Amino acid sequence: MKDSAAIKRANKARIGRLLRAGEAYTKQQVALQTGLSVASCNTYLNEMEATGEVLGESQRIHDVGRNSVVYKLNEAYESILCISFALLQGVKSITTWVLSPTGNLLDQRKCTFDFLDAAAVQQEISVTLERFSNVSQIIVGTPSIAEKGVIRHSDLPELENVALKDLLETKFKLPVFLANDMHYKVYGYYRQEQCSDEIITLVNYPSGVLPGTATVHKGVLLTGKNLFAGMVGFLDYGISREEQIKRLQRPTAEPLIIQATIALISILNPHRLVLTGDLLQQRDLDRIRTACLRCIPQEYMPDLRFVPDVEEYYRWGMYWTAMDRKENIP
Repeated sequence: MKDSAAIKRANKARIGRLLRAGEAYTKQQVALQTGLSVASCNTYLNEMEATGEVLGESQRIHDVGRNSVVYKLNEAYESILCISFALLQGVKSITTWVLSPTGNLLDQRKCTFDFLDAAAVQQEISVTLERFSNVSQIIVGTPSIAEKGVIRHSDLPELENVALKDLLETKFKLPVFLANDMHYKVYGYYRQEQCSDEIITLVNYPSGVLPGTATVHKGVLLTGKNLFAGMVGFLDYGISREEQIKRLQRPTAEPLIIQATIALISILNPHRLVLTGDLLQQRDLDRIRTACLRCIPQEYMPDLRFVPDVEEYYRWGMYWTAMDRKENIP
């Protein structure tokens, strides 16, 4: 049974979810939309206004009658810092996004590095925090396995075995969440495309590095015991890992892509399999589909789609992860 503090937190989270769309509501409208009593909404909204989380403004709702107070989220109350690092086509980079409580993009910055280690990540965060002192949490995306806050099997050797979560929380005194970049991308796709009752698998094939996949099963992100569920780079392709990476170029990657696609369809049976990455193009889907049909019956084939750029889904996935965490942080 939840204690009173947990109930209050859950009810405030319910109000926050409503206001996140950016609309303004009266207390009566909040009560109607959330199912809470008007008295409870009055208490919670007064508390949220006192802390600055929401703003109350007197407005004339109708042409006649008294003004009513409407409430909306305060965009300046807090910011979410999202930071990701990557190795794409031999270029190492860090991207930072600063998002408002409603998901608006407040700032974006991308820097390239010859040597990308934990110190470079900390420096980029420090630069952003100097400009945005109201950051409430840091969301980190990594092209690696992120097991218990430690980076493993990374595309970036400088970050291998670095306990990045603890390192950043100790330095910046803010809650940090570290996860594989594909987890954010597929979650962002799932939320933004409103695939609420579907199984969605996202597959990323960048050239020169091991591919990544991730799946949302009707709202639940499948991460696995060690947080690498969907790591098709670990499949047995009958060649060494070095040779596999060497073949991850066009056109030699296609047989590996087909083999991994058949495995994913067979094991996960998704409604939709979304392909992305610079190794793929829209015209490749017909050949991939035809090859899969040699093994998979037509009636069990998912909807294959190609999305050339998933950066926006990546950012939204980080935002929705931050919002989910906000509701569960005491």
